[in-house]
Amino acid sequence: MTSLQKQLATIAASSTHQLDLKAQKAAHGRSLLFEPKVAASQSFENIYLICYDGYRDLCALDPRFVQFSRSLFSEQSKVEDRTQMTKKENDKLNTVLEAFLTLVGPRLLLKTAEKALEWLVRRFRIHEYNTEPLVLTYLPYHNTPQFLALLSILPANPPPALRFLSPYIKSPMNPPRQAIIYNAVNTPAFFNALQNYTVRVLQASHQGSSLISFWSSVTTQTIDAILDYSQSGRREIQDQKTEQLLLRILPVLNECLKISHGPETVTATYMIVIVLATKAALEDKVLDSLMEAVILSQQKDTFEACIMCLAIIAEERSSVQIPGPVIKRLLRVPTLPQSLVTLSRNCRVERLTLGCALGALEGIGPAINSNEKSSIFRTTMESGLLNHAQVSLALSALLRRLRSSEPGSSQHGQLLQLVNNLSESNDTSKILQDLMKEHEQDYQLLGISLHQQSKGDSHSITSEDEDMLDVGEDAWLNGDQSLITLPVITETNFLSSISSKTFQELAEVFKSVITSDQPVNKFLGSKPLRRDEAFNSHLFLSFLVRSWCSSMSASARVVAIRATTVLFRKHPSSLDMQVLIPYLLYALADPSPTVRRSAATCVAALSVTSTTLKSESKTEIWGAEIYGKDAPKMVLLERDQTRDLLSLVVAPILEECVLDAKFVMTSLKDVLEGKQQSKNHGKHSLKSSARNSALSFLASHVALTPLLRVRLRLLPLLNFLGKQTTNIRATVLLPVVRNWCALSHAETQSQLELEQLNLADANYVHINSLLAREPGSVQILMDILSGNVTTERTDIMEVAFDHLNTNWPSFKSESRLSLSQCLLDLSLKEAGTDMTELCRARSLETLRSVRLDTAVLQSFLDSVPAAVQMPEGPPTKKRRRTSRTEAARVEHQSPDEVSRLLPRLTLVLELVEGSDTAEHTGLFKNLFAMLGELQALKQQAGSELVYLQSLILGSLTPIVNKLKEGKDSADYETSVRADLLIDCIRHSPSPQVQNAALLLIASLASWVPELILHNLMPIFTFIGSTLLRQKDDYSAHVVDQTISRVVPQLAMSLRRKNKNFLIGVADLLLSFTAAFEHIPQHRRLKLFSELARTLGPEESLPAITALLFDKYPAGPGQKKFATDLLLMFNPIVTLETFKGYLHLVTDAVGPNRKISDTLFSLSAKKPPQVENTINNLLSSLAELAADQELRRHVGKAFHRKTEPARPRAIFANIAEMTVKLSKRVAERNRVYESCRHVLGNCLDLLPTIDLVKSAELLLVSSDAQVQVAAIKSVEVRTETVLQNDQAAVSSLLTFLAKIEDILQQSEEIEVKIVAVSCIDRIVERFGKKDVAAVSAIAQTLSSAHALANNDDRLRVLSLLCFTSMVDVLEDEAIPFLPTILPVAFKYLEAAIEQNRPALHNAVYTLLSDIVARLGFMFSQEYMIPALKLSQRSAAAAFAAVGDVCDESRTQFYESISKHIGARETFAAIKATWADAISQGFEASHEQLQLVLSTIERQSKSNLIKASSSMFSLFLDVFDIRKAVSSRGDSGFEIEEVEKLEDDLNESVLTMTLKLNDATFRPFFVQLADFASSFKSDKSRSVTFFKFLAVFFDRFKSIVTSYSSYIVEQASDLLAYISEVQDEPQLKKAVLNALHKAFEYDQDGFWQAPSHSGPIMKPLLKQLTIGSAEDLTESVIPAITELAAASSSSMDSHREMNAVLLKYMRADEAKTRLATVKCEQGLTKRLGEEWLGLLPEMLPFISELRDDDDEMVERETQRWITMVEEVLGEDLDAMLQ
Repeated sequence: MTSLQKQLATIAASSTHQLDLKAQKAAHGRSLLFEPKVAASQSFENIYLICYDGYRDLCALDPRFVQFSRSLFSEQSKVEDRTQMTKKENDKLNTVLEAFLTLVGPRLLLKTAEKALEWLVRRFRIHEYNTEPLVLTYLPYHNTPQFLALLSILPANPPPALRFLSPYIKSPMNPPRQAIIYNAVNTPAFFNALQNYTVRVLQASHQGSSLISFWSSVTTQTIDAILDYSQSGRREIQDQKTEQLLLRILPVLNECLKISHGPETVTATYMIVIVLATKAALEDKVLDSLMEAVILSQQKDTFEACIMCLAIIAEERSSVQIPGPVIKRLLRVPTLPQSLVTLSRNCRVERLTLGCALGALEGIGPAINSNEKSSIFRTTMESGLLNHAQVSLALSALLRRLRSSEPGSSQHGQLLQLVNNLSESNDTSKILQDLMKEHEQDYQLLGISLHQQSKGDSHSITSEDEDMLDVGEDAWLNGDQSLITLPVITETNFLSSISSKTFQELAEVFKSVITSDQPVNKFLGSKPLRRDEAFNSHLFLSFLVRSWCSSMSASARVVAIRATTVLFRKHPSSLDMQVLIPYLLYALADPSPTVRRSAATCVAALSVTSTTLKSESKTEIWGAEIYGKDAPKMVLLERDQTRDLLSLVVAPILEECVLDAKFVMTSLKDVLEGKQQSKNHGKHSLKSSARNSALSFLASHVALTPLLRVRLRLLPLLNFLGKQTTNIRATVLLPVVRNWCALSHAETQSQLELEQLNLADANYVHINSLLAREPGSVQILMDILSGNVTTERTDIMEVAFDHLNTNWPSFKSESRLSLSQCLLDLSLKEAGTDMTELCRARSLETLRSVRLDTAVLQSFLDSVPAAVQMPEGPPTKKRRRTSRTEAARVEHQSPDEVSRLLPRLTLVLELVEGSDTAEHTGLFKNLFAMLGELQALKQQAGSELVYLQSLILGSLTPIVNKLKEGKDSADYETSVRADLLIDCIRHSPSPQVQNAALLLIASLASWVPELILHNLMPIFTFIGSTLLRQKDDYSAHVVDQTISRVVPQLAMSLRRKNKNFLIGVADLLLSFTAAFEHIPQHRRLKLFSELARTLGPEESLPAITALLFDKYPAGPGQKKFATDLLLMFNPIVTLETFKGYLHLVTDAVGPNRKISDTLFSLSAKKPPQVENTINNLLSSLAELAADQELRRHVGKAFHRKTEPARPRAIFANIAEMTVKLSKRVAERNRVYESCRHVLGNCLDLLPTIDLVKSAELLLVSSDAQVQVAAIKSVEVRTETVLQNDQAAVSSLLTFLAKIEDILQQSEEIEVKIVAVSCIDRIVERFGKKDVAAVSAIAQTLSSAHALANNDDRLRVLSLLCFTSMVDVLEDEAIPFLPTILPVAFKYLEAAIEQNRPALHNAVYTLLSDIVARLGFMFSQEYMIPALKLSQRSAAAAFAAVGDVCDESRTQFYESISKHIGARETFAAIKATWADAISQGFEASHEQLQLVLSTIERQSKSNLIKASSSMFSLFLDVFDIRKAVSSRGDSGFEIEEVEKLEDDLNESVLTMTLKLNDATFRPFFVQLADFASSFKSDKSRSVTFFKFLAVFFDRFKSIVTSYSSYIVEQASDLLAYISEVQDEPQLKKAVLNALHKAFEYDQDGFWQAPSHSGPIMKPLLKQLTIGSAEDLTESVIPAITELAAASSSSMDSHREMNAVLLKYMRADEAKTRLATVKCEQGLTKRLGEEWLGLLPEMLPFISELRDDDDEMVERETQRWITMVEEVLGEDLDAMLQ
């Protein structure tokens, strides 16, 4: 096979056979429910009804099917065709189809599902387009008849994944399961497809038990087989195959295990996992991931299966340890040990049990559920599931865990308890003892050791305290106590008050003992100190505490701490010693390392003591009353809280505290704040309640301790905010700080001297404890600064100011606001005392140094106007318009008030100006308000306040520059007071103020130009009407400065903000032009010219002139001013002005006005006013252009030698805009007239030749509208050119080539349309003068540039243009027909399908003209498709223009009948007759009308020549009833069929008139034979006899002889009708035809017995059948006419009468009645001629008179009356 053959084969295989009707029918016949033949004959309507019934049943079973009623089973689906859909649409449809398939899968064996799927097969052909999902849906039922039905419709070449089904498709049979599994093993594509399909089903929650069972079994067997095959070969190959399998199956298993709503699916997945884990040699990491996926999928219904799966996987792992996520979830199962015992009966669970035990052991610790894990470990050890080795392994791990745990921790205790419990068990005690012996440990010894270790913390601090204890004790026992002289001690507690003379004396003795050689214990053991009562009395320990917290030497502090430590160790107490904790913390922060080490030892001893308190039920607290009368205020800790504070918080950090004096406070503060310090405390931390208690405890000691040293050292611990500290600080600490600050200088010095402390340090610690974000702290700070706390202590004031400066950024905004107000007030306070002067200086310094917020500065500014008392006056807007004389209304205040106000205002403005105002945009409104207030204040102060104005203006400029950069600044724009700025410019004597105001206005102009314009123009108007008239040079200078500095900024801003410059400067121009008449004449020209130059003359002059004409339409002065203004600029600028002016007018007449609407306010005007405005603009421009001086000025631009191209280009643009404007205003007569006056010189005044040349130049433009207008102007001119104007005609014909070029080059449809229209007009008028030119352009016209374009309008014009070309070219148009006609037919088909009447009529116009001009070329090749399309056109519904379409089609038929030969016409009609029938009545009717028209228009000779084809056509048409019935639908009504038969009869009769007998009679015979040829179908006979009735009625006796050909057929048909009795149409047609034949028989044809005999009896038989109506209308008239036709034959009458007499005695009353009525008809029609047989009738009449039926009796009496009237005598005598 060659490459081409292969390609053709591929194309054929993928072809949809759209043109192969046989293939299409075969494809339609593929069905799941019906045989192919039956299916092929079904319409989609019928299929839908059947399938929709099944779909509704599915919806009743499952509401999820309802969603498909809007897509797959909608009414729209009946007309969906996949072959016509795009790829995107097909993909979307595939998604919906697969969703339905997955949902219907579990119900596939239901009949309702089969019906629903039948629709998807028949309509959407899912067996071809969605083969894979369809087969996979059916595959679980592969051994059912339904799958066999599916195989019968599958394509012969299924997708690669399903290629194994090919043999079962060719010879349909169910594939066995083994074949499916074999294919899954050897075809990865099928295996992957099955897995992916299953995952999609599961994700959609559409799974059913059949699919899950099939999938799991096939997957399991496939994996098993694949793993068996992979065992052969090298190890690398085996591993590679296993890895490939894992990559394919693991993602699927992972997805399946995630299904939370399918326990059946999860269980099936477990089975696959078990096979995979047991068969494949997987690494632990793979098995671990499987175990994690399995445990995560565990549900209540799948628990047992999950545990079994885990147990089997655990047996395959090399490691005993179970992955962390798995063990965590397993240990949450409350009945895990029992479940393992139950499962052990079915599978091995040893390794899983051991792993669970080890996992539980790892979880024993401080966790909440630690006891549960301990119980699990013990239960598994005693369950008997583990062997000796496994139990030993677990217990060894327990002992290792015990040894590594921290003694004294909760974990250590739990592990020890677990060991004790296991040692008591018979199952584990022996193994446990053996393990202990192995590690050389004794079980009981281990327990004692653990118990001792748990009594204290195992910190590493060791000191010389024990040595000191031994030595000190000996010295105390053997020493000489008499050498020590102690003062008399009257106090019981040294911590109740700071002033204790006794302590001072004891301290001196203590220090002397330390520095001398005397033993310390002699002193400490003296009876006055009562050491032996240390735990019962406060004296001894309070002395030691105060000693180590004093300024004594380090050695003395060490001795005091060590004495306390020895006391704790030698004489342990059951008291709670928590009162000592704050003082020990103080010692741990001591600067001396020796002191800190001693303190650490003491804390460790106290921690050991505190652990013994846990066994006591109630513990007494030592020192609860140590603070005397304030003791009740002390907060005490609970026993457990004391222990936790020491053991969990302080004890673990003792080593670090010894190394770093700051560590204890830093670490303890972190703990109190709740921060986790893992490095220092590990897992130990305090609960929230314990932290709260600790904070309260420490805070109470800070507040109550008389020792300032202790307070200063502990205060930083509480310098933080939190939920716990808020209340504590407010109620305890802040009062302490306030009290310290409130102390007098003497009190402070006394306390500091007593404890030898520095004042600055004490002040710093107290003030530093005030937190910036705490309201209470801020209040205290404000009270200190304002002197509410103290009025003499400058030291605390200095520290407070320093603290404020340092922490200013940390204060909340509201705090900064209140503090700033306080500082401002202090800064303005009059100096008096040193304290006041200090406050004022420091406040001012602080305000100038800190960063002030916007809110603060706003509050400063807001506080100033409150001091300015203004009288009631006019509103602000009114004040803006009043003159400076308003100052006279200001109530002047006293100089003292003003003098007090000005310093405050000056300071505030200085602070604002020095605070980088660009960052404080919120001050914008306040500063402008302040600037307004200065206007009043200037009058009161008697000064211009230049400095204050400069400050405000200098502050506003950076803010404006900042606001310009922002997006949302609308709120600020309303606060701009441009009037104030302009007032500064006009009235301020300071150039500095003027410059600042101008700079600010320049900045504002680039931000809010509208506001600036609104305020600028009144100034210009005011200056022009007053100052300028007085020749005020200063005012003129201000105006010039404003224009030169403000307007450029304004223009720059507008250019930046708006895409169109004129829209941006519209308000500026409107303001200037509105003030035009107010400006003095001598300043107008200079002012407007300067404005134009500043804005840019090319852009601004068009708008200025247009606005002047619009504002002052009737003023000649404005037109003269406009001319003078233009003369001041370059001539090219004048041309640019004309162009811009035309642009404005063009915009004004456009639908979407932008520039013109802004300038002329057109949207606010009514349509007539808008038209007047546009007309005024155009007429004014016309007058301006007519000015001779301006014409000369503009002419200079074209006479210049330099830059000649620029004015030409501008003029070309003017011409383009001229064309646009003319086109737009063409429908407005008045405006168009004005436009014509303006633009006439460009078009109307040009001769044709020049107009064509101009149009050629304009065609170069890229603007489509210009091209359209240029071509249109030539087209319009074409109508006026005379035929004898050779030059003009020649230029027009030459222009065809230019149009052809533009037609080829332009992509704009409008250009192409007008181009083709122009070609049509030129060709129609002058085409015959240059046939070659027309022929040349015809080729382009037939290409994609015109006729083959996608736009219908262009197609229509192209078709009409070709019509004109055919008229011009005639025979020379023949070469174009093969190109034109197929395209025309294609367009006609599209027009019919898409209801496009214009294109429809254009095609028929062309076809009609081609037939008329070149009919000999319109062969069958074109005739047949033309007729088929005409039939479709007739059947189509052109709703709005149906008559026009019918007229165009009728004109085409007339052209055919007139210009094409009869033979060709009849042959084409015969070839398309079946198609006409299929298109319905209108198509068939028009075809028969074409036949009639052709027969009428053709000559007799031509018809005779074409008789064979004509007769053949008529034979087909006579079978019309059969053709109609074969459609299988109700497309024809009975009236329509009869109308077609009438058309046929008329055509045949018209043909008969043009044929001779020799030609027609053979056709008639053939027609008669044709009508009787089909015995079982009498439809032909109906049509034939209806024709005969018309035939005999039209030609009467002339054609009576033709009756001989129908006698036998008529007789047979009457007999058939009598037998069947169910052919009313046939009966009526035959009887009517015989009636006409009998009626017009003038030659005695029916008198011959051979003719009437065969007819008579079957005809009379009709009296016995049928309805009364049929008898009256058809049967009796036919019998009557037969009797009349054979009236000369008495025998015939007698024979007829004999039959009638027989019927008179018939059993049926209706037969007797019909016979009587027939006799009435015969009597009435024949009279005496028929009554000659009366004697034979009389007996029968007599019987009928007494008939049982009243109707028969009545009609008989009426017959008797008729007979009596005919005979003139009474029959009663005869009837007696």
